Amino acid sequence: MGGGFYISKFVGVVGIVFGAGAVATVIALAVVYSQEVAKNEAVSPTNGGSTIKPPVTTPGGSTVKPQITTPVIPTTAPSNEPWDKYRLPDTLKPDHYNLTLWPQLTVNAQDLYIFTGKSYVVFQCVKETDLILIHSNKLNYTKWGDDHLAKLSALGSTPAPTIKKSWLQPTTQFLVLELNGKLAVGESYQLDTWFVGELADDLGGFYRSVYTEEGEEKVVATTQMQPTDARKAFPCFDEPAMKAIFHITLLHPPMTVALSNGMEHAPVEVTEEGPEGNVTVWRTSFDETKKMSTYLLAFIVSDYDYINSTKDNVLIRIYARKKAIADGQGEYALNKTGPILKFFEKYYNATYPLPKSDQIALPDFNAGAMENWGLITYRETALLYDPKMSSNSNKERIATIIAHELAHMWFGNLVTLRWWNDLWLNEGFASYVEYLGANEAEPDWNIKDLIVLGDVHRVFAVDALASSHPLSSREEDIQKPEQISEQFDAISYSKGASVLRMLSDFLSEEVFSTGLSTYLNTFAYDNTVYTDLWDHLQMAVNSTGTSLPTGQTVHSIMNRWVLQMGFPVVTINTATGLITQQHFLLDPSTAGSVPPSDFNYEWIVPIRWMNTGVVQQQTWLEDKTANKPEMTVTGNNWILANLNVSGYYRVNYDNTNWERLLGVLSSHHESIPVINRAQLVDDAFNLARAKYINTTLALRTTKYLRSEREYMPWESALDNLDFFYLMFDRSEIYGDMQTYLKYQIEPLFKHFVNITGNWTEVPTGHMDQYNQVNAIRVACSTGMEECQTLTKGWYSQWMKDSANNPIHPNLRTTVYCSAIAAGGAAEWEFGWDQFKAATIAIEADKLRSALACTKQPWLLNKYLEYTLDANKIRKQDATSTIVYIASNVVGQSLAWDFMRDRWNYIFTQYGGGSFSFSNLINGVTKRFSTEFELKQLKQFQADNSEVGFGSGTLAVSQSIERTTANIKWVAENKDSVQTWFTTEVPKEDMEKSCKISKFFILCVVLGVLSVATIVTLWAIALTDSIEIVAPWDKYRLPDTLKPDHYNLTLWPRLTVNAQGLYIFTGKSYVVFQCVKETDLILIHSNKLNYTKWGDDHLAKLSALGSTPAPTIKKSWLQPTTQFLVLELNGKLAVGESYQLDTVFVGELADDLAGFYRSEYEEDGVKKVVATSQMHPTHTRKTFPCFDEPARKAVFHITLLHPHGTVALSNGKEPETVNATVYTEAVTQTRFEPTKIMSTYLLALIVCDYSFISAREGDILIRIWARRKSISEGHGEYALNLTGPILSFFEVYYNTTYPLCKSDQIALPDFYFGAMENWGLVTYRETNLLYDPLTSSNGNKERTATIIAHELAHMWFGNLVTLRWWNEVWLNEGFASYVSYLGADYAESTWNVKDLIVLDEVHRVFAVDALASSHPLSSKDDDIQKPEQISEQFDVISYSKGASVLRMLSDFLTEPVFVQGLSSYLNHFAYDNTVGTDLWDHLQRAVDASDMELPGTVHDIMNRWVLQMGFPVVTINTATGLITQKHFLLDPDSVGSVPPSDFKYEWIVPIKWMEAGVVQKEIWLLEKEALNNKLTSGHWVLANINVTGYYRVNYDLGNWERLLFQLSTNHQVIPVINRAQLVDDAFNLARAKLIPTTLALKTTKYLSKEIEYIPWESALNNLDYFYLMFDRTEVYGTMQHYVRNLVTPLFQHFKTITADWSKVPDGHNEQYNQVNAIRMACSSGLVECQNLTKSWYSQWKADPDNNLIHPNLRMTVYCSAIAAGGAAEWDFGWNMFKTATIVSDADKLMSSLACTKDHELLNKYLRYTLDSDKIRKQDATSVIVYISSNVQGQTLAWDFVTQNWEYMFTQYGVGSFSFANLISGVTMRFSTKAELEQLQKFKEDNSKIGFGSGTLALEQAIERTTANIKWVDENKKKVWDWFLSEIA
Repeated sequence: MGGGFYISKFVGVVGIVFGAGAVATVIALAVVYSQEVAKNEAVSPTNGGSTIKPPVTTPGGSTVKPQITTPVIPTTAPSNEPWDKYRLPDTLKPDHYNLTLWPQLTVNAQDLYIFTGKSYVVFQCVKETDLILIHSNKLNYTKWGDDHLAKLSALGSTPAPTIKKSWLQPTTQFLVLELNGKLAVGESYQLDTWFVGELADDLGGFYRSVYTEEGEEKVVATTQMQPTDARKAFPCFDEPAMKAIFHITLLHPPMTVALSNGMEHAPVEVTEEGPEGNVTVWRTSFDETKKMSTYLLAFIVSDYDYINSTKDNVLIRIYARKKAIADGQGEYALNKTGPILKFFEKYYNATYPLPKSDQIALPDFNAGAMENWGLITYRETALLYDPKMSSNSNKERIATIIAHELAHMWFGNLVTLRWWNDLWLNEGFASYVEYLGANEAEPDWNIKDLIVLGDVHRVFAVDALASSHPLSSREEDIQKPEQISEQFDAISYSKGASVLRMLSDFLSEEVFSTGLSTYLNTFAYDNTVYTDLWDHLQMAVNSTGTSLPTGQTVHSIMNRWVLQMGFPVVTINTATGLITQQHFLLDPSTAGSVPPSDFNYEWIVPIRWMNTGVVQQQTWLEDKTANKPEMTVTGNNWILANLNVSGYYRVNYDNTNWERLLGVLSSHHESIPVINRAQLVDDAFNLARAKYINTTLALRTTKYLRSEREYMPWESALDNLDFFYLMFDRSEIYGDMQTYLKYQIEPLFKHFVNITGNWTEVPTGHMDQYNQVNAIRVACSTGMEECQTLTKGWYSQWMKDSANNPIHPNLRTTVYCSAIAAGGAAEWEFGWDQFKAATIAIEADKLRSALACTKQPWLLNKYLEYTLDANKIRKQDATSTIVYIASNVVGQSLAWDFMRDRWNYIFTQYGGGSFSFSNLINGVTKRFSTEFELKQLKQFQADNSEVGFGSGTLAVSQSIERTTANIKWVAENKDSVQTWFTTEVPKEDMEKSCKISKFFILCVVLGVLSVATIVTLWAIALTDSIEIVAPWDKYRLPDTLKPDHYNLTLWPRLTVNAQGLYIFTGKSYVVFQCVKETDLILIHSNKLNYTKWGDDHLAKLSALGSTPAPTIKKSWLQPTTQFLVLELNGKLAVGESYQLDTVFVGELADDLAGFYRSEYEEDGVKKVVATSQMHPTHTRKTFPCFDEPARKAVFHITLLHPHGTVALSNGKEPETVNATVYTEAVTQTRFEPTKIMSTYLLALIVCDYSFISAREGDILIRIWARRKSISEGHGEYALNLTGPILSFFEVYYNTTYPLCKSDQIALPDFYFGAMENWGLVTYRETNLLYDPLTSSNGNKERTATIIAHELAHMWFGNLVTLRWWNEVWLNEGFASYVSYLGADYAESTWNVKDLIVLDEVHRVFAVDALASSHPLSSKDDDIQKPEQISEQFDVISYSKGASVLRMLSDFLTEPVFVQGLSSYLNHFAYDNTVGTDLWDHLQRAVDASDMELPGTVHDIMNRWVLQMGFPVVTINTATGLITQKHFLLDPDSVGSVPPSDFKYEWIVPIKWMEAGVVQKEIWLLEKEALNNKLTSGHWVLANINVTGYYRVNYDLGNWERLLFQLSTNHQVIPVINRAQLVDDAFNLARAKLIPTTLALKTTKYLSKEIEYIPWESALNNLDYFYLMFDRTEVYGTMQHYVRNLVTPLFQHFKTITADWSKVPDGHNEQYNQVNAIRMACSSGLVECQNLTKSWYSQWKADPDNNLIHPNLRMTVYCSAIAAGGAAEWDFGWNMFKTATIVSDADKLMSSLACTKDHELLNKYLRYTLDSDKIRKQDATSVIVYISSNVQGQTLAWDFVTQNWEYMFTQYGVGSFSFANLISGVTMRFSTKAELEQLQKFKEDNSKIGFGSGTLALEQAIERTTANIKWVDENKKKVWDWFLSEIA
């Protein structure tokens, strides 16, 4: 640790020292940081142009070229001109329009649907003006003779002024006419226009809808004018107050039907001139309309049929597709329209104003319906009813929507709002009385009650936000079309309905309807504001003597509900009778952002209430508070207010009354009215969210539901629990919540089993039918097996006989969803086929929502893509489909990414004019509840501020507010909610779980925060530092001192101290020589606290010669550069030796670095191991040292440790004695001095292990491990291998093993695979221990190769060591290469040497082909900081190093290579080298042989070492030309490749064959060369056995010959080269050097291939296709292809293993058996899936007998867990936790990530932060395993981004696995949204940093960019190819 606190004696109170040191460190680093910051601070609307349409024909017959005036867009601020305002001036008033339109129902020559039109409007001038503004949008005009866009004429005697200028103003949507004179007040004028518009499919204005009937595509021309799209059909004064009469004429194809608001006249056949000559059409004219607003206009041309009836002289017609009419789907609407019309005539006391009521069902319609006067338009689902296919909810929807629209015929159409700011009066009124009208039509339904659920509760959720708005806005605030569209929200509809219902209730319905009647009669055919209604209602109050609170009027009461947003919560204290009101906010902390209100957020509140079941007289709350003594109760009496929720407010009570109400619910809930039972639940949950009551109190309102059978309370509870699901279905609470709800729903489910005769009958009541759906939906979704079996059974029956659907219409949505969720592609595809074939829109809607229930991301992504294709998902349904997908927890992130990625497109399609757009934004973000999601949401808002959000603008703000509130709510409630659900779940249903005390959790959290603070500040100090000049501010040691030897004594404490810490204490001295005169000593130290010496300094310096040492002037710790700094009062003398003594304490932390702690449990006892990982820069964390590889020294080590434990180090332990130190009995072990070596090779271990041993000559070999592992023989394999491998290397190096012992030890917690500490090699347990009963052949091979790797280092790395870390590759690349030789020697039958091609060459190619790669060797100066050093330990150093050295050995020949190595090792023994030293010795070996090379070893190898990347060698067999080029996976990235001195050219050795015959080696020395031997016409194959580090491409002719050879006799091509051909082809295709389909063709022969290496190569490459496409529609066809490919291999292994009863003989055959099963199962081969599930089930039934062969376990576990659910996962988890064999635990650990269950994956992710569940060494691997699962990809990414700071402190600066983490979680990234997330992640965490993952992050960005391009270019080609192959 850093400095600042010291103790005066060696031991002291260690805990206090350590604790205070930690605090001091935080402070010191904070000071450092602030100083550095201080230093740093001191230093430091356009128009895209018009599209001119092609020539068109106007109704008059002449062909004209329409012209558009393109407005000049000002570069300055907008003008104050009238045409730059959005509202019409008050100068003109329309009287009537004459409009003729001709919609063309076929495409024209330009592939467009258009309509042409001519119109005139007669208007009166009411104020003198020389300007005409008339609305026009997206219309092209024919110019008149005077070259203007319209013709103006006067209808009186005074001529009209001429037009001065005419143009279109697109922003404000005006046609502008400036005149040369003034229009006269009182005079009438006529304005004529001719125009053309597009009959688009945009669902606005005059638009096109398409459907298919009996195989024929048919087009409907139809309209949606509301609110501002009449101007899109013809030029008009498009504001509601500009009422006029309309004379409409439509031209249309013969035999089609034309409809409009007025009654049609008989059509007349006429001839019109079209684009291609004369056309016969029908002309239909209509009765003139009543005086009405433009938005109510409608005209339709279709091939529809109708049914009709007449009711009191009103003609009622239902129009629809002919088949729908023939099938009787219009009958229900026809039968209900008449009664509803009559009801409203009576209710309004006003006759229906028109002679007809047409209602038409449209295939494409954005809203639910539209109240066009006399011609109401509907979605098909809102008008058509089929008893065989429609549910009761469909029926109710039709009844209520018809009632809603018919209500508008008076309220809205006859009397119309003056402006859109009062929209609520239109829509709120219709939304209220729709329930009355529907109740008249269906009196048995009791439908009026449902307004509470459908509107009151719905709008409460929005109106409780600080971003809500009043019902009525100021006119000037609502101007633009998108602002108008925003008014069509839940506030206007549902709050309007709720408030008007309350008004009707306290006035009485009779008084209310009386006022309505006078209002409608007074303002008929006119416009009003909302206060006009208050006036007439007040008249009715006055005339009837209705009582209102004293001094109050309808105005004074209602203005508070209309002019201020929100609503009150009324709190009743039943102990005192005090009633209070307060503005209710879901998030009370947002009160400060609520706009002010003239009424101070107080309301006049009518309160209906009851006392202990007895209804009381209504009372009023007129002020903030009031005393109501009558509401005081005692004993068991209780108060319930807001009876039947007639008032628009929530109710809270004192806690005692709540308890009484809960008691009533639990004992006799029927005492409380059913609506109020629903209210109690809803109020309680929302009061809890607003912190008025405890969340657990709200949850308790659901406990009584086991006894509840009514729909409304259940629906209310489920609606509210849905919020809990949204917040917690990605957390560990989900499981307990599911169990609780399953328990609660069970009686209801059984109830419906009983009353339906085991599902054979339909419940009689309307509400009962609804509740039956709830029972099935919840029972199935919570995992009730009986329910799931039921729904899957029904769906399966339907799949077998698609013509006969056995599922009742009421249940279909739920059953479809449940079955599709439980199923896979087959269930989804069946559902999709049924959806596409559905002729009944209601049935299609059920399927459309259910298709979003699948758990398969690729299907969900395919479905999302379908929303952008109107041929698959109608535009009207696109946004709701996206929201359905977002509602699925699996689809949430997919939908969010999809929406962000395609925002521009979605906005243009559904933005400004769409009422559903706010639903889209709210729906996709409703689950948001984390800081990361909030950040994404704000970024989304910022990124798209230019594009805009249209009608969703407010929704974005509300989503941000809601997410902020969700974050707070989750943080405050998560623990209590989890505890409540856990305690409420019946004991027999509880899952086994491990409980941890809150205190312990608190300690862990505080500990983590402390560490995070220290490391974060440290990292910030590192990254923010400015230019450094002092030696201690540099990271490298100066060249002044040279260590000779160390004497080190350490005492690790294996139990916690009083402060709860594990520590170690130490004393050390180092003897060093001065080689350059200096007065400064720098020695590395990190995270150590020092004891001060007598002179008050941190160390003691003494001279070993005759000259005294200078005294210490100043000493301190420099944490940034990790130095202990000693400034001296004099100079050290050159050649003299000195001794530096220190006494120190450090934490024995569990951070896996330096001297650290590892824990395990054995026989129920927790045991602690003190162990070390010094490499590369952590020795300084153990004791002060010169911690660089070139500062070699000898080490004298002594360890103090508890009796009964073993101490180990690099040297042998000749002396072990018992001693007493500071009164504590310990064992002291002193070790033999080490050889001269680098600090990073030091190892120190104290443990309770045992060992087995053997000798290899004079070498003592010991394998150390846990006692149980040793006793069970798990170390035997390693022991047996070590001797032979050591002997092999002695021969290979021609150098004796330098030590007398070789200890190897297996550690429970170890970050890396192994570490080559000299004489004491440390391993992960999985890499050293082998159990024949549980370990696979893969485990065995890994053990052999890793032992060989580490033992290779004993010479190459340890004996001879790199001088600096810039040449790590030489150490690690060499050991990686020869590990295959050592393992091959030990296991000669395996042929393991071949596997280097797959494991190293192909693996590193993927990274080294990126522009962000790096050379093997870097410059010294570029590698300075610890994190830069850690970055060197990457795949380039290991795998490219191995590949290049293998190539070198191959072209030199092994004897020459080995000779050079031997002289190199002997020459530099116990010394340090650079890479060129090896080249020198290899060159000497070359010179000593007769070998000829095209250059020196230096010349050849420097090109491979000093420049990044590798070449692709292209051979043209037609010309003999050979070329080379730097190979880049993304050729577009060539511009970002750094320059190279060698210009990215290599000297390339080429081994090749022709038609199977090996030819003489070729060298490619330059960019290109000619070789005529290549042109024989036979196939040529280069890079035999992939000995060269390059790819090979050929001319297409040679590729085809090679493919033919593969398909006819593949064995002629060497097995490694078969793998090479596949790998090269796929990567060449990615680099655009060959077609992707050519690469795919290399896999076709695999159906005949049984060798492992080609199969593994193919699967590795196809894995990239899976990553790119497993979330897309390509996935299904790819799975089919792979299944076909792998089935023969699967059957081959089934045969040779005698139906899986034995193991294949060959090592690689065993590997390929795993491939066969893995791919067969994952691609959906049922035989395979049944096999793995049965094996796993057998094990699950008998856990003590696992019959699955170890080779197959990982694959079988994964397959079974993926196919299973929580039971399979929990069994796997329990087996993992109890596993005593680490290799089997590892298999389970990876397989647990295969589950498809999001809750389980999220739980597993959380476990990675708990080292009691997942060891720290395994945490990053588990996260990457989860991200490899397509279901877990987004979860893992979100988890990493949300927990980045913690992750960084745990796995960052010193961890080599951190790069793997970043690469792993981003490997699937292939969308723009993901790239943006990645870039944002980089930006957001730039201060924290990325440590050893810095380069990995750059590579992830580069890789994602390339993936996006690749997918864009190849997706369709790949899909088509797979389709053609499976056809």
